[in-house]
Amino acid sequence: MICKKDGEYLFIRMDDGEDFYEILYKVLKKEGIFSGIVINAIGMLKDFEIGWFNMEKIEYEREKISVPHELVSTNGNVSDRDGEPFAHLHVALAGPARNIVGGHLFSAKVCNTVEMFIKKLDINLYRKEGKTFRAIDVR
Repeated sequence: MICKKDGEYLFIRMDDGEDFYEILYKVLKKEGIFSGIVINAIGMLKDFEIGWFNMEKIEYEREKISVPHELVSTNGNVSDRDGEPFAHLHVALAGPARNIVGGHLFSAKVCNTVEMFIKKLDINLYRKEGKTFRAIDVR
């Protein structure tokens, strides 16, 4: 893993086999980033879990996929959840047949590499309890 900060921008390169969220949270804490925009992330993921929020059941429907997939698109934000950085990320991933799967990213291992850019915000985003999930708010 490498990371480099340039003003309000942060670049993170994750390496094969690393735990995606473990590295992300380690870097966010080190750099003191609790509010931000995930500009993009590309690379590959394997052993990942994605989900779709079912409003009727008020819960995520999750799927685990072990086959490596190309990380085609990533977007989301970083906010403060109980004093810790929290990344809310959605992804689109393409498998060997190049079909897209996507949704909320719960966990993943890096396959080959992931290259990610985050922009730190000067506003304070934080997670608060909502009716069905923790919603983002601004201080």
